[in-house]
Amino acid sequence: MKRSSTRAVRAPRVLAAWLAAVLALVLLGACTPGNKKAQGDTTPEVSVTGTFGSIPVVTFRPPLPLTESSVETLIEGDGRELADGGPVVLTLTAYDGADGELVDNRQVGEVRTLMLTKEDVGEDLYPVLVGAREGSRLLVRQPVHEKGTDRMLVLVIDVRYTRARGEPVTPAEGLPAVEVAEDGTPSITVPQADPPGELVVQPLIRGDGAQVRPGQDVTVQYTGVAWESGEPYDSTWAAGKVPRTLKLDETIPGLRDGLLDQTVGSQVLLVIPPAQARGTDTLVLVVDILAVSGGQDASVVPPATSGSGQD
Repeated sequence: MKRSSTRAVRAPRVLAAWLAAVLALVLLGACTPGNKKAQGDTTPEVSVTGTFGSIPVVTFRPPLPLTESSVETLIEGDGRELADGGPVVLTLTAYDGADGELVDNRQVGEVRTLMLTKEDVGEDLYPVLVGAREGSRLLVRQPVHEKGTDRMLVLVIDVRYTRARGEPVTPAEGLPAVEVAEDGTPSITVPQADPPGELVVQPLIRGDGAQVRPGQDVTVQYTGVAWESGEPYDSTWAAGKVPRTLKLDETIPGLRDGLLDQTVGSQVLLVIPPAQARGTDTLVLVVDILAVSGGQDASVVPPATSGSGQD
């Protein structure tokens, strides 16, 4: 769903500083924000196509003239509202408004996991994100100053979901039981039985997003216990933690093999024997797959000037 609400951003200095940390740019704000376009404003349209969670294709005719900072909601999400101090997962794609090129030649669709605080996201982006719903796509137009030159930055932000969502799947009998709290935190009850000797992969929720491919980075929420002792293994759901991005090919074999070919939005129960884990215990993990990026088949976005069709 697309809407054309536009919100003004306050002085861009802190937002620029946050983008500097995320995008490896040294940016200083240079323009004064406003609330609405003035009558007769000839600001060129910036067109963004593609579904939420996919790599956006951004089209405009550079160089963009300097204008006020603004944030436009392109897709209104239906997930939870982002709250102060909670986790936030963002996918970022940035273009240089001067030449239409990707900023700093960085990978498109880069995923960032943060706490929603002014310290983490900056004082200017903070009020933009607080209250935004997961599943939203935002378009940021930002004037910046670098090396004596003023220009516009065009940034597309997808506010990703922080828990699995999709169709429930009935698990096979004899597996650990999983209960999910209202906030999405799973708890695991291990049966009084010997653990299986082979890797078990049991989807509990089947998402409809992209498949996990070899060589990708996978952003997940997870919690785990040791089968034999019931002792906690690790959890991203603990207070003060955020979802984690894993390099799939560098994680333990059971987790790598268990996530491969699963889809974004899924929740998967994994029972990992010692030989495919840490070598000592059978691990039981519940993993929410939130996003994927990179890999050998990663999409490449053409320059934003291609086929602009603007006068």
